[in-house]
Amino acid sequence: MILTSIEKYSVHLQHMSAIVLALMVIEWGILLINNYIESKKEGLVSLASYLVQSIPYFLVSKIMIVGTMFWLYEHRFFQIRYQWYYWILAFLLYDFTVYFIHFLGHKVRFLWCIHGVHHTAEEMNLTVVARGSIFDVFFTPFNFIWLPIIGFHPYMIFVIEPIARLYASYVHINEKVLGKQPWLEKIFITPSVHRVHHAKNHIYLDRNYGETLSIWDRIFKTFQTQLDDVNIKYGVMHEQLNSESFGDVQFLMWKELWHDVKNAPTLLVGIKYFIMPPGWNHIDGGKRASAYRKESIDQHLLS
Repeated sequence: MILTSIEKYSVHLQHMSAIVLALMVIEWGILLINNYIESKKEGLVSLASYLVQSIPYFLVSKIMIVGTMFWLYEHRFFQIRYQWYYWILAFLLYDFTVYFIHFLGHKVRFLWCIHGVHHTAEEMNLTVVARGSIFDVFFTPFNFIWLPIIGFHPYMIFVIEPIARLYASYVHINEKVLGKQPWLEKIFITPSVHRVHHAKNHIYLDRNYGETLSIWDRIFKTFQTQLDDVNIKYGVMHEQLNSESFGDVQFLMWKELWHDVKNAPTLLVGIKYFIMPPGWNHIDGGKRASAYRKESIDQHLLS
């Protein structure tokens, strides 16, 4: 009986995307009316990205994602029931996994080619939620697909994941609509905390990977609050990438990766270009986000 109820809730929550899309349209309308948006085309590219990335999800989700989760549940390690504390445990494991997978998305170059699409927007609003890679289906499901092997029923995950995703949508809200909430960011990822994550300012690079809770960033020392004297500049550190071009957003980073792999002197070096952090090269090691951030912090402390 309990499982049947959970299944019903999970079915209803699968329509959460429609709510997010409606909120995008409402916020976009408010921003347009008040002339807070500089690039109308950027939002259209984000929505086009969402439509295209939805196709692989539609084609393979039942087989690759749902089917895998139920198979794992059949081979689970533990028999977990549906008491409230198991729901909390499931959420904590899910939220930590999101943090970890997100971290890898910034530290492994071929994963950055997927996740980096989301970072290409140069204005922050809810349409950025829709800006995902067409290869996202091979990345994001790892946030939750493994949980049934522990003993959490897939329907529990189908309740937790869309609710968490709705919160993850909320943190993309434009700063003109909602400002800083310093009292809340002690525990949660707030919109201002997530804006830091989307910044290309060197001092903000690779910070705030959490989706709902900020505790993981605080534990692993990747937390950065928004500084009053450093205005956020959104996007990626890439002068040639046009955030209003669907082709650039989806494929330019892949083209550059392929160029580096193809011109690598050895097979091992070619593999390293796939798995090393963005910015790495085989000549002098390159310059990574951590180096840019350290330089910027040192300058900020001196000023």
